[in-house]
Amino acid sequence: MDLWTASAAEGFFQRKPDDGYDPKAVGLCLSGGGYRATLFHAGAIIRLNELKVLPRLSRISSVSGGSICAGILGMGWKTLTFVDDVATNLREVFVRPCIKATSRTLDIQVGIAGYLPFVSAGNYLSSLYDDHIFDGFRLRDLPAAPRFVFNATNLQTSGLIRFSRDTIADWKAIMCRDHKVSLADAVAASSAFPPVLAPLRLDLLEEKVEAPEGAVFDDPALRIRPVLVDGGVYDNLGLETVWKRCGVIIGSYAGFNMRSKPGNFDFGHLYPMVMSMTAAGVDWRERILVDLFQHILADGLPERRGVYWTADTAMEKFAKHDGWKPSKAALDRARDTPTRLQALDRDQQRTVIEAGYAFADAGVRTRLLPDAPPPDGPPDLPFDD
Repeated sequence: MDLWTASAAEGFFQRKPDDGYDPKAVGLCLSGGGYRATLFHAGAIIRLNELKVLPRLSRISSVSGGSICAGILGMGWKTLTFVDDVATNLREVFVRPCIKATSRTLDIQVGIAGYLPFVSAGNYLSSLYDDHIFDGFRLRDLPAAPRFVFNATNLQTSGLIRFSRDTIADWKAIMCRDHKVSLADAVAASSAFPPVLAPLRLDLLEEKVEAPEGAVFDDPALRIRPVLVDGGVYDNLGLETVWKRCGVIIGSYAGFNMRSKPGNFDFGHLYPMVMSMTAAGVDWRERILVDLFQHILADGLPERRGVYWTADTAMEKFAKHDGWKPSKAALDRARDTPTRLQALDRDQQRTVIEAGYAFADAGVRTRLLPDAPPPDGPPDLPFDD
């Protein structure tokens, strides 16, 4: 049985033959979650590379801290050397830069700068990303395949705005092609968590911007300098740009569902109240994704194939958890790592990377590659001695 092809029949998302859906396309979704997400997904990508999955990917969709990870991968993709479908230089091209990026605290200085007059925190964050990670790299320099998509939220339209190699688009108001926008701007918009790191005001004055077909708002003022914040405000899983296009979905969520907390309402509950709104969006997307995996259509195939894990998933839920994996205590430490852009030490970095590696191994071998051998030990990480 081919576990890498979903149904081609009409379903919940596919309603016409020319909607861009490909039952064999493989999409990878990398959630938000600060530096924890960056390293958790880096660990997952290390294992996906070992399992020869990277060359299968058609689309990589990311949010917030996941966009830092995806941005580093996209920047180095053209220099990856694949031998027998395994990138032999992933360690140097991708893993080492992820470790370096998460060794520097950014959120404190960005938060302070955001209080200064005429300074937009998100734009300052972009300048720091450019200085320390992306070094002038532009979106148009990304590879044509796989398609990297960086997701942010447009406060002016309440819509999702998507950054990719050839387009910047918010279906409600914006279509911009052949642009010169930097990768740093895209990642900063995607990770501009309010209120400390937000907003990013994207300058499109010199770009050719049109209203897309079927736009909700045809207002030129919305196409000059959109005000953007973290993509997690709209879709913290990065699923929106993948599940309508790809038949096979691999979802990595570096967070977990909110815990219950008894007590009466007081001022201290305001932050949890706001976070619960984000959590509600994650919850219903999780339910839809699982339903898509389970829903059998007219041709006898599931509407979507794939796998989904969170930083709090019980490893025992995956039948193939027989290989090397961290202890339960280590997985808990990875899960509880703060979601800030605050420097992590080597032990913290290793713990989070190994957690993502283990979840990707157990999930993918259970759902997509049941005959793949388990890992003998933890990933070899490029920490300087």
